[in-house]
Amino acid sequence: MFKKIHVVFFLCFFCFSGFCFSQEDNIIAEGTGTGANADEALLAAKRDAIEKGIGIILLSQTEIENFQVKRDQIITKTIGSVKSYEKISEGKAEDGLFQVKIKAVLSKSAMRQDLAAFHILIESMDKPRTMVVIDENNVGTDEPSNQTAESTILQFLKDPYQFDCVDPKIAASIRASQKKMAELAGDDAAAATIGSQSGAEMLICGSAVSREANNLSQSLGGMVSVQADVTLKAINCATGAIVGSAQAHGARVHISANTAGNQAIAQASQKAMEKLLDVIIKDWQNQQNNGITMNITVTGVHSFRLKNDLIQTFQGISNVSAVRERSWDGQSKILMVDVQYRGNANGFCTRIDGYKLKTGSTTLSVSNVHGLKISLMAQVM
Repeated sequence: MFKKIHVVFFLCFFCFSGFCFSQEDNIIAEGTGTGANADEALLAAKRDAIEKGIGIILLSQTEIENFQVKRDQIITKTIGSVKSYEKISEGKAEDGLFQVKIKAVLSKSAMRQDLAAFHILIESMDKPRTMVVIDENNVGTDEPSNQTAESTILQFLKDPYQFDCVDPKIAASIRASQKKMAELAGDDAAAATIGSQSGAEMLICGSAVSREANNLSQSLGGMVSVQADVTLKAINCATGAIVGSAQAHGARVHISANTAGNQAIAQASQKAMEKLLDVIIKDWQNQQNNGITMNITVTGVHSFRLKNDLIQTFQGISNVSAVRERSWDGQSKILMVDVQYRGNANGFCTRIDGYKLKTGSTTLSVSNVHGLKISLMAQVM
């Protein structure tokens, strides 16, 4: 009896706090967030709304306690997502930071199946530009002009998901270069560089191969059976990290082996991209909840002591959740670090540009921003 009363009280508490279920089994929640710019503040408000929305489905004291202990982990894996929102208020707080308050509708549907929520996720990620380059061999024909897999994947990304994609002509020029295609196949760091130089924040690359199934074709009365295998991987062009990979199989029958091959490749490409999109969404959700990873290069780092001071400075910036040193070269005076930041690149640059280190008289300035790649200069003033 006590447990039932406790559950009822807990649910009532959240309802009176501004949360409820809609007729479509959505959760309505208010969220407030602050940030260095309006986009950061809105992102924080969405995260706050999601966190409160999670609370409404926690039905036991044990679940509540577990949530407090594993808060960030649970938010990352939450079934709740922002389906739509309206701004209640926005402005600047006393400390000069932007502040936004929203009323959000949180959907329980899978993110891929909820297009409204997915579009908001893409917007929150600043619509990363995506490039698709696939090495395609159709029934023994390996020509740079083969683009059934690419066309299928691009169509999948644009309709209905409205990805911002790099011009296919750029991908065609890459396919025409054996050197670049070899790098895409075997060197993730080089592949990320190719993607970045082409204006992409994310690169989807891989292979598509179709082969005639001779044993089956003999019994099809003149028709030809062709089977295809497609392997894909998504690479973060800023960090060179593999976001995820997927593979799928397809099969088609046609009087023309070439046509059957194209159809089988298209089928396998659609399947593989559906799998890969799920992985990409999970990665983006994780970035929204736990922070994006930015690749930061600092020039003018002339000493080991300054290198350590800079790393401590990055760690002390609000909303920075992790700092990983990649390399430091005392001769070139270049420091490279990965910074995980709950916000966006512009917000981080706003915080760090003109920042004066506590020790010495070194000041940081932003010299270049390209997606999640940021260049800073350490100058003695």
